[in-house]
Amino acid sequence: MNKRSTFLFVMAVIVALSIVTILNRPTEQDFEKWLQKEYKIDCNEDCSIIEVESVSGDITERTKFADASGSYSPGIFISRISRQYKSLDDPLHSKQINVIGFNGRFYPLHTHDEF
Repeated sequence: MNKRSTFLFVMAVIVALSIVTILNRPTEQDFEKWLQKEYKIDCNEDCSIIEVESVSGDITERTKFADASGSYSPGIFISRISRQYKSLDDPLHSKQINVIGFNGRFYPLHTHDEF
């Protein structure tokens, strides 16, 4: 192979990987599925209200949280979601989750008051 063929091959691989990564960028619907799978959290269609189940011994308690603030930042290759939820029962009780989505998966950045 000459240099031109090698260069074209490398560029084709880079373009193909970029296209696959762009097409696999997670959406907010994927975020809802991820919350259910990862933390067993039920949420409404836009995850503005979530319901968290906590188990203490034999007692199971379900707490509803409302979306107090949040952001969804879709990029070319990644999606970043940051949400803060406040309890509907106790406004002083809050939970926050920050995730980054890349190539069809979500990765927690850091969370306050872990779900």
